[in-house]
Amino acid sequence: LSPAQLLSLLLPLVESFARARPPNVLILLADDLGVGDLEAYSASALVPTPAISALSAAGVRFTDAHAHPICSPSRYSLLSGNYVFRGRRLSSSWGLSGGSQLLPGQRTIAESFRAAGYATLLLGKAGIGGEVAALPDELRRSTEDDRVDWLLRRGRRLADGPAQWGFDESLSMVSGIQSPPYAWFNGSVASLPRGSRCWGTATHATRTGDWVSGKFAGTGLRHRRYTPCGAGDGHDGAADWEGHMADAHVAQAALGFFDRRRRARGPQPPFFALVATAAVHAPFTPPDRFRDADIRTWVATSEVAAPRRLHVPHSSMVAELDAVVGALMAALRSAGELNETIVVFASDNGGLSCATKQHGSWRPSPETPAPPFEDVSPERSGLQSPLCGANSSAHLRGHKGDLYEGGHRVPLLVAWPAGGVPAGGECGDLVGLTDLYATLLDLAGLAPPAPGQAADSVSFKRRLLRPRDGHPARSDLLVPSPPSWALRWSRWKLISLAHGSQRATELFDLEADPGETTNLLPPHNVSGQPPRASGEAASRHEATAARMAQRADQILGRGVSWAFL
Repeated sequence: LSPAQLLSLLLPLVESFARARPPNVLILLADDLGVGDLEAYSASALVPTPAISALSAAGVRFTDAHAHPICSPSRYSLLSGNYVFRGRRLSSSWGLSGGSQLLPGQRTIAESFRAAGYATLLLGKAGIGGEVAALPDELRRSTEDDRVDWLLRRGRRLADGPAQWGFDESLSMVSGIQSPPYAWFNGSVASLPRGSRCWGTATHATRTGDWVSGKFAGTGLRHRRYTPCGAGDGHDGAADWEGHMADAHVAQAALGFFDRRRRARGPQPPFFALVATAAVHAPFTPPDRFRDADIRTWVATSEVAAPRRLHVPHSSMVAELDAVVGALMAALRSAGELNETIVVFASDNGGLSCATKQHGSWRPSPETPAPPFEDVSPERSGLQSPLCGANSSAHLRGHKGDLYEGGHRVPLLVAWPAGGVPAGGECGDLVGLTDLYATLLDLAGLAPPAPGQAADSVSFKRRLLRPRDGHPARSDLLVPSPPSWALRWSRWKLISLAHGSQRATELFDLEADPGETTNLLPPHNVSGQPPRASGEAASRHEATAARMAQRADQILGRGVSWAFL
């Protein structure tokens, strides 16, 4: 055989071998990012996000994807494939008060990939609680502030953290930039090269001024001022903590991981990486380069003594998030691994309200009050202040924390052109972050979750590869927010809201009413008002709600824990 003939015979074998290698998996999880914050989802988005738009163009954009209404339950569900109430606590775990939300025996998605030979990595915010290692018995009944103080001054190790959740490597924050401990953990060990201190509502200096970097004093949205720690206050963070640099550290760690793989001798195992950014959670303290950037959400204001352009820090963090995504994509491309990597981009819950976007604004000195943001709630006034940038929920009702769509419908992008994911695709199927567990194992050609694991995860691989063929992978999806919940089914959405011992029920037809403006059920808890519909229509609506409530009961389980339902 000639060399050319031999090559033609061997090439299919080489290609087959290359395809047989499992793909890498990279999940990019943003914090508090709404569909209205991204150009890929909303024409009214004001901050350019070219890297995220490019990722959308390279894969499939899901338009009906859902998380829990707040971050911690969503992160647990992504890791475990379970609705939040299947974990340690009904409404999830937070901080360092009694262990993570993961129960003993619950196998995380990282553990499943590691068992298949993957290298596993977690960077950024963990956000599902944890436990301090070797904590003295007398501190187990003390406040969390006391436990954090002991962890930083003495213990310096976690007993229930990423190392126990299946991650070979991690550089993580227990609760992100918004809550103590304000410190990084390499695996289970706190990184405290300069020791620890009390931050309280302290700030740290940057080249251009001071940025908020800790708890906030007071409860008002305006005029948050510096309040130093008292002499007897415990330590709550690393002495060199820089909250405004959190995502820079995350990006640097990810780039270092990719570079080590590129430089390593011999073939490397595939990787599973979860990169969870601080952006765009409060406090909004982006690095100088984003504060100084000429982004389109700067607005003119006459409310200050000298006319100037006022900056919206939340928008800068959207820009920073896009820069992180762009840097990671470029690094994968440079390392020759982009085509071999399934890339998922999502947010942990819906976007933020106008009022929330005022938290953690930049000011030139610790004693300077926050910039004069308007205290405008779009829900009350129907207006969106230009000082808050775009409406992060776009056309949807509600924001983070709500059971209306704006609280839990999230961006979800999946790209892997080499694996058959169509570029520029769009899928309107009902899916949840819970489904990523089963879907990613399926895409990688690995065994499905073991029996009893990932109980609420459904693979949407078939529809991801062929969005217009066949039927959606799931017909309904629960959004639990104990003791309340919402259920999506076809065009219908049922919300059950707990108000003390009372329960209000709302039914919406999202096909006819995507903004959830009209409750189709009679207002049973309000006397003297007529039903929203009468006769046959009202009967149909009540029958639909009854069927959906029965389905929710099946998912929730009528055990002791849910007796209040």
